[in-house]
Amino acid sequence: MSQIKLIDSGVIYRNPNPGYEYHFACQSHLIQISQHELLCSFQRGQALYSLDAVMMQARSVDGGKTWQAEGLIHDPAIDDRPYSYHGPFLSRVSDGSLVITAIRWNRSDPFHPLFNVKTGGIFQSETLLYRSSDNGFNWSGPEIIEVPDGMVITPSGGVVVLSNGYWFLSFDQWHDYHDPGPYRPRTVGLFSSDEGRTWGDPIVFGNGEALGKGHWHGRIIRRRDNSLFTMFWTADNQSGKNLTLHSSNGSPDGFQWTNPEPTNIPGQTNWVADLGDGKMVMIYTVREMQPPGFFAVFSEDNGKSWNLDHQVHLWDATGRDKIGSNAPESYPRSHDTISFGAPTATVLEEGDVFATFWCTEVSVTQIRYVRLRVV
Repeated sequence: MSQIKLIDSGVIYRNPNPGYEYHFACQSHLIQISQHELLCSFQRGQALYSLDAVMMQARSVDGGKTWQAEGLIHDPAIDDRPYSYHGPFLSRVSDGSLVITAIRWNRSDPFHPLFNVKTGGIFQSETLLYRSSDNGFNWSGPEIIEVPDGMVITPSGGVVVLSNGYWFLSFDQWHDYHDPGPYRPRTVGLFSSDEGRTWGDPIVFGNGEALGKGHWHGRIIRRRDNSLFTMFWTADNQSGKNLTLHSSNGSPDGFQWTNPEPTNIPGQTNWVADLGDGKMVMIYTVREMQPPGFFAVFSEDNGKSWNLDHQVHLWDATGRDKIGSNAPESYPRSHDTISFGAPTATVLEEGDVFATFWCTEVSVTQIRYVRLRVV
């Protein structure tokens, strides 16, 4: 039976000058540029939702062994008002150029929270698109993606180029900050037939409300047979209790999706990498079981079952799973003190899986990587 082997691990970005400033680095995403060159985007500020959150990038030219921070993807100094920038996702599109999707919030009122602590409603954001024709050395944008009227959505992943050439972008749907709720998360998708210049009507593909479930943070991948696949962080809508991850398969055109089905994985945020021939590796987060942290798990049957007996513990968050001592129990305040999360993964040309995540060590929140191989 095949198993996952940890080949290498290290730091992509960590505050180089902690005596003078605090850097909270999170929400990383990585793509391979060439055999030895990798590019990683990430968010940096003083906190997860801080006013000064910006988008950064780092590059490796030795296959991920060492990394050089390259600075801002977008300089907020040119903006006409204060914004905070969050969650940059990288993608390579059909012509070889790169795109980033991200969100920003208007922070003109610095005291306005992003989430309603009573209802879980979210402050309206803008979804952005950036483009680069030189492998990320220069970026144009932002272009604002117009979302359907009345929908409050944030991207849950980057642009996926479908086999028919269309672009597909997945979103988590919320309710508005002033809407009393209740909080009923689901996922939707938008399509573009003109390389992101315009976006069509949405489809709903992760809606568990009829079964009393909420699904979100589905990271869509295009498999080698051109079908789509995702895993959802899933919770019981009534109790708020987290359930096991739920999987869903999508048609190559992105319009047809299977109902989310429970798996045996007790995780939350995650990312799946397709190795072909039914083999998959998933990196996922565990918060509510011991030990907490990041794990890698393997499937040989297209994600129907996962070999938890031989999973690999990538990062042990025991004793460092919270920032501060008092963690609120209910969403959205429960997110205020999280100290790790949001793994992403990509399959390298040579077949290894390269994954990134953010975590906190000795009070420094940083971006780390692992390199995995199925043997």
